[in-house]
Amino acid sequence: MSTKSPSALGALEDAVLESLQALVFGLKARLRHQATALPQSLSHMEMRALQFFVRHPGCTQRDLVAHSGRDKAQITRLIRPLLESGLLRAEVDPADRRSQRLFVSEAGQAAHAVLQKARREVLARSLNGLDAAELQQLQGLLQRLHANLGEPD
Repeated sequence: MSTKSPSALGALEDAVLESLQALVFGLKARLRHQATALPQSLSHMEMRALQFFVRHPGCTQRDLVAHSGRDKAQITRLIRPLLESGLLRAEVDPADRRSQRLFVSEAGQAAHAVLQKARREVLARSLNGLDAAELQQLQGLLQRLHANLGEPD
């Protein structure tokens, strides 16, 4: 049982939430800054969509909807500029000619390489000074936090 009073525990939980939010916002801001090396400007969500199709080549917009939890119209608006800029390419799905499979183009692969380099640099900076045991502990705690959230209601 915790020796902290309910109000002290609530204040600590608030501080943890604020720290997590500040970390996420800080990481996003640094990634946006690092992504200025790209020839075209990509939003955070466009970067994430590009990453999804690097990891899952040939998936459809419907697959990204299911993965992201965003609605179909949002995903359509997100994918359109990636296709128009040539970072993604679409192929008709042979099994369902009404559907398109999406693949990362050579230009998209190059952009993704720049993004990955930026991510690694930002991550290295944020993890600076942590040893292997601390990293393992952090990973375990983050996994527990994620598991506690479960599926969206």
